Amino acid sequence: MIPLMYCLIFASILFVIGLLGVMIRRHLYFLLLSLIIMNNGAIVALFAASSYWQQSDGQVLAILAVIIALTEVCVGLALMMKLFYRRKIFNIDSLSEMKG
Repeated sequence: MIPLMYCLIFASILFVIGLLGVMIRRHLYFLLLSLIIMNNGAIVALFAASSYWQQSDGQVLAILAVIIALTEVCVGLALMMKLFYRRKIFNIDSLSEMKG
């Protein structure tokens, strides 16, 4: 069995990589990908903690988080496609130019 500390370190590394991607990138696709990486870090931490304490509550919550992440991806991709059809670019800076 993998120790809890290793799992939490892995989860925090995933979260920090996602956070850096959100802060640095301006491309919409990479921004959504970074948000998903951050969410995966939180899910790994939930699974690790629930398996360490041998309770299924955290695993159920993690499965719900996975479902929420999937809906986030669907909505994000739909918004990204709509932006691409209107502007023909994926740059986030162009979002400030959109009106109404």
